[in-house]
Amino acid sequence: MAHDRTYLRTTANLLPLITGAIYFLAVTITLQLVGGSGGVAISWPASGLLLAVLLVRPETELKRHVAAAAVASFAANLIFGNSPLISVAFTIANMVEPVAIRSVLSTTLKRQISFAQPRDLLWFCIAALAGCALSSAIAVAAVSKPSSEFWFSWFSTDLLGILILTPLIIIGVKAIGRNGPPASNARTFEAAGIFGLVTAVSCAVFWQPGAPILFLPMLVVLIAAARLGPLGAAGGVLIVATIGTLTLDTWSPAQMLFGSGPLAKSLYLQFYLLILFAAALPIAALLASRDRILDRLEEEKRLLELAEETASLGHWWLDVSTEEVRWSQEVFNIFGIEGEVPPILEDAINAYHPDDRGIVTASLEEAIGNRRGFEFTARIIWPDGEIRHVRSRGEIDDHCGDGTFGLFGIVHDITMQVSREAAIVEARTRAEEAARAAKIIAETDQLTGIANRRRVTSDLVQAVLTARRERQPLSIALFDIDHFKRINDTYGHQAGDEVLKRVAATAAGAIRAHDLVGRFGGEEFVVVLPDTTAETAMSVAERVRNAIETGGYTPAVTVSIGIAQLTVGESGENLLQRADQALYVAKREGRNTARLAA
Repeated sequence: MAHDRTYLRTTANLLPLITGAIYFLAVTITLQLVGGSGGVAISWPASGLLLAVLLVRPETELKRHVAAAAVASFAANLIFGNSPLISVAFTIANMVEPVAIRSVLSTTLKRQISFAQPRDLLWFCIAALAGCALSSAIAVAAVSKPSSEFWFSWFSTDLLGILILTPLIIIGVKAIGRNGPPASNARTFEAAGIFGLVTAVSCAVFWQPGAPILFLPMLVVLIAAARLGPLGAAGGVLIVATIGTLTLDTWSPAQMLFGSGPLAKSLYLQFYLLILFAAALPIAALLASRDRILDRLEEEKRLLELAEETASLGHWWLDVSTEEVRWSQEVFNIFGIEGEVPPILEDAINAYHPDDRGIVTASLEEAIGNRRGFEFTARIIWPDGEIRHVRSRGEIDDHCGDGTFGLFGIVHDITMQVSREAAIVEARTRAEEAARAAKIIAETDQLTGIANRRRVTSDLVQAVLTARRERQPLSIALFDIDHFKRINDTYGHQAGDEVLKRVAATAAGAIRAHDLVGRFGGEEFVVVLPDTTAETAMSVAERVRNAIETGGYTPAVTVSIGIAQLTVGESGENLLQRADQALYVAKREGRNTARLAA
């Protein structure tokens, strides 16, 4: 880890020195060429090189890179005969220029520049114009005989160096940073072939006196821009600029327009290169932006299809005027149809269940007629007969551009959801039935089939509460079988159980529909009589007693009954006690009778 940090620090310290060395080399080569072509430079690559470094390196390193380039600039100017004062002034002008341009770009873009973005390219050109204008003003102020020709020569030379070289370096650095050194693949061969074509055409054009077919380099540069993007545009312009500069004395077309002097010819070539740059790089940026948008749309489409497939949800569009239908791939899957061409609208509607086609048609017609959204749930019949449940909803699409409108909708396969909901309903029904059965079992006397003590006690509590709330009378009748122990001892417990069953059935048949009879324990039974006075309760009790006595049982049995009516403030438990006391009186007074509690 420490070794890695040491390596990074060493690299960071060496990079400014490398920048200074390359800057010195660029200045030296340019000044050598200037000396060979009458003293007028076509472009100043050193400015483009330094600006590229300032745009790609961290802000903490910028001062060291500028300082190294300043030393290189000052040394080169001295070597080629400029005075120390002029060398300092020209160095300041050359350093202010890229710093000013970077400052403008960092303020406006807030991020690293991308020449595939038209907005970034526009700001780059604006910043370059401003920076070169400032640099030219500083340089003009330093010379002994300032002139507009000198200002424009400096301005156009630096501007060309920045416009051509900076994009090329930054694009190349980004490409290597993302993918590493370019591999020998089809894309690399294509780039080599296109740049070779630009070179061949440029040589063929510029090595002819007068350059009569000067439009051809622009054509091949536009081809490079269209195929390779900003890299192709910048690289193509650089090739044309290099060959045009090397052959300037051969083709010298400026003699017919600006004159025959070196400055006039240089201005002509600069004007030609600026026009070439203005045509190629913006087109490349727009095409790159288009390709990026198309790639993003393709990726979003892929993700949308993946999401639709995962969710079993597709989208469709209907042109209302032509009834043209468009489906996403998942809609084909939902309808169980193979292919890429959706059916006509009529066939699409006929794919629904016959009982649901009216719902579909009415929903679409209402949406079209009222120009509002729609939603419906229906069934689809697959070609193999399988039925699928779908939910479709959508809205009006008013973005057709020709005054017409369409319907945009989504269709969601909810078959699994419907199946789960049906299973939940079925499970709930079974659970409710089981709960009811369990409740019945819990509240039913297993021998007689009537209510057990638990049920009777619960109903009596509720009856007492209702009687108090509604201010209604409430009575109960408590009875047991006379001499039941004798029956068990004489005929056996099985016969005793049969007697209990018959007594329970007879009592249940003799009471009213809203009364409740239950086995309270052993041979003891309770009848709860809501909204019943003591007199009416006595009548019901007599009916029960008589039905049991005359029931024709073998052995014959009778019952004794105690009746009690609820009094104000009395509890159910106390009511039972009073009925039990009345039952005791009935037994004491001879059995097979009914007595009313005091």
